[in-house]
Amino acid sequence: MLTLYTFYHIIVPILIPVGIGALLHRKFRFDLSGFSKLILYYYVPALAFVKIYEARLSASLLFSVIGFLLLQFVAVVLIGLITSRVLHHPRPLAASFSNSISLTNNGNVGIPVNALAFKQDPFAMSVQIIVVVFELFATFTYGLLNASKAAAGLKSSLIQFAKMPVLYAIIAGTALHLLHVQIPDPILSPLSDIASGMLSFALVSIGAQIASAKLHRNTSTVLLSSMIRLVIAPIVAYGIIHLLNIQGITAQALFIASAIPTSRNSASLALEYGNEPEFAAQSVLVSMLLSSITLTFVINLSQTLF
Repeated sequence: MLTLYTFYHIIVPILIPVGIGALLHRKFRFDLSGFSKLILYYYVPALAFVKIYEARLSASLLFSVIGFLLLQFVAVVLIGLITSRVLHHPRPLAASFSNSISLTNNGNVGIPVNALAFKQDPFAMSVQIIVVVFELFATFTYGLLNASKAAAGLKSSLIQFAKMPVLYAIIAGTALHLLHVQIPDPILSPLSDIASGMLSFALVSIGAQIASAKLHRNTSTVLLSSMIRLVIAPIVAYGIIHLLNIQGITAQALFIASAIPTSRNSASLALEYGNEPEFAAQSVLVSMLLSSITLTFVINLSQTLF
């Protein structure tokens, strides 16, 4: 009964706007690049600023979350490298396979899931925002370098990461929070409205992305990628959470974030550098579809285990 309750009250409200987004994209052919820019440069910075400003995060908690994210990321990357070595993946496929299991969609998918699972709790969302920032950094450092296989990519990736407004939104929100600065309502109110709009827009964007993807080949490898991303990664996360003795809502939020499907950026990087772009696009599609089932169980487990 608990599983059905979670699916009905958390997953279904996500699937409905995703489905609407897919239907609308079929009819109008949205500019997905424009959608991504709106999310990265408009919605996420506002959400990050408001939630960090309203949050109650201690320095020790921040270090615990970052420590967890680093350990989990390294563990998943190692699993990908070992798997590709055992299965003798060609270099382009190995690069895309690694990105497909290590880069997650914690911005577009994780934020809405967190908002619904924790009923818009500012503390839980603050943890999620830290996860999103870490994912951005991982994407534009490891993800880009792994796709390009060129050491010269580090400088350009760091420059691109430094241009992300979410970084400065977090810095500003943290500074104003620590200094106890009261933000006037004419400034805070529109930022809060933008942050609230993130949930709906992100889900419609995901639906449009799903509608634009197609299944072709590498089916077994795609399914293996999804299994690692959606099943093995949460198991790894569970072990690390206990290792670091993280508890309560923080543990629940991190456990759920570990089960978020593959990032669309992994497909973008594969397309940019010619690393099996069809496989990468299929991984995004399949992991997103399967996550509607796996996330239901992970959300339930998070409440039971922590």
